[in-house]
Amino acid sequence: MFKTSKIINQNNEGIGIAKNNNKIVFIPFSLKDELVTYEITKENKKYDEGKLVKIKEKSKERQEPKCKYYFKCGGCNIMHQKYFSQLLFKKDKVINNLKHISNINIDDIDIVYDKQFNYRNHITLSIKDDNIGFYEYHTNKIVNIDKCIISNEKINKTLKEIIKFINKYKDNNIDRISIKAYNEILINIESSNFKLIDEFKNIVNFDSLYINNKHILGIKKISINLNNYMYKVSSSAFFQKNTNMTIKLYDYIKELLNKDERVLDLYCGSGGIGIYVSDKVKNVLGIEIIDDAVIDAKENVRINNVDNISFISGKVEDNLDNIKDVDTLIVDPPRIGLNKKAVENILKINSKRIIYVSCNSTTLARDINYLKDKYVLKSIKLFDLFPNTHHVETICLMERK
Repeated sequence: MFKTSKIINQNNEGIGIAKNNNKIVFIPFSLKDELVTYEITKENKKYDEGKLVKIKEKSKERQEPKCKYYFKCGGCNIMHQKYFSQLLFKKDKVINNLKHISNINIDDIDIVYDKQFNYRNHITLSIKDDNIGFYEYHTNKIVNIDKCIISNEKINKTLKEIIKFINKYKDNNIDRISIKAYNEILINIESSNFKLIDEFKNIVNFDSLYINNKHILGIKKISINLNNYMYKVSSSAFFQKNTNMTIKLYDYIKELLNKDERVLDLYCGSGGIGIYVSDKVKNVLGIEIIDDAVIDAKENVRINNVDNISFISGKVEDNLDNIKDVDTLIVDPPRIGLNKKAVENILKINSKRIIYVSCNSTTLARDINYLKDKYVLKSIKLFDLFPNTHHVETICLMERK
C-alpha cells in the first residue's frame, strides 16, 4: 500500500526522513521538503524503511545524477542532490552531531572542496557470475558496471580491461578485486583459487599484482606524490582516496602546527601526515597497528630524506604509557573513533594541543565529550574528500585548558 508524506529532514547518511503515524520512516533518494509517495519495505520496532515511488513535490536542490547506475549502485548515495546542497548537508550534519552529542553550539563551519568527479584513486569491486561492480543498496546483489565516474581515469581504464578478462575467462574464481591508481597501478585479487595469472597479465595492464595481499608480480609498492613528498604504498596500507583533497587537508594540518613542536601522530598509516609536516616541527613519533604500513612509513622517511621521525608498530592504546613531552598530538582514527584505553592514555600524555582528524562526526563528537574535561574545542574545518557520498572529513583543533 502506497503512502504519501513530507520529507522533514535527512539523516547522517543523507537518507530522507518522513513520519507515518508518528513513526519515523527512512526513504532513500528523497530530499528535505519534498512530498513523496512511498511504500514500506521493512518494519522495525522504532522505525520503518521505505522505497521511493514518486516525487509529488520536488526540492529545488534535486538534480539528475550523472551516473547511469546511481539509483541501483550503493557506491554513492547523495548524487541526486546538487553539489552545494551536498556541502550544506555535510556542514549541518557535523553541526548537529556536535550539538546533540557534545553540547557544542556552532553556527557555521568552513568546508573545503574540489572536483566532484574522477577524484577517487582506490576502489574495491565485487565479482560474481561474471558481474563486476558494487553491491546494490542493502542487498547482496552486484550492480554490474563498466565505469565509475567518481574514480580517476586510470581506474576506469583498468576496469575495462578487467571486464574484458572476466568475459573471456568465466571461471576466474575472483571474489573481489581492488585497484589502486596513483603514479602506478596496483591490483589486489581476492580469491580462494586464482590460477589465471598469465592470462590476467596478458589482458590487464598493471605495475603491481597481489593475490590475497601477497605480492605476485611487478613492483612491490606504488608511489603517490603530494607536493614535495613522494610516498610508497603497499597493498594493505591505507592512504587517503582523494589525492587533490589530501594535499589541501595536509596543508591545513601543517598550518595548525607551530614551529619546532614535538608531535605524536597516532594511527599514522604510511606516515602521510607526519612526513608532510616534518619540515616545520622538531620531531614526530608515529604509531600504527598495521605492520606493512609501518614498513612503508620507514621507507617513505628514507625516500624523502626525513631525519626527525620514528615509528612504533602496534596498537595505539598499548603504546602510550611511556610517552612524554608532546606539544601536539595528531589523531586520525578509523570510523569507530578512539577506544576507552586510548582516551585515558591521551589524557595522561597531557599534550598542549590535539588535532583530531575524523571521517565520522558521530564518533568525533563522542570523543570530544571524553576529552572535554581537559581540552576545549578551538577550531573546526571540513574537507569534502568524498563528493556524492554522505562522508566528510573533519579536522578539529583542541587546546588544553
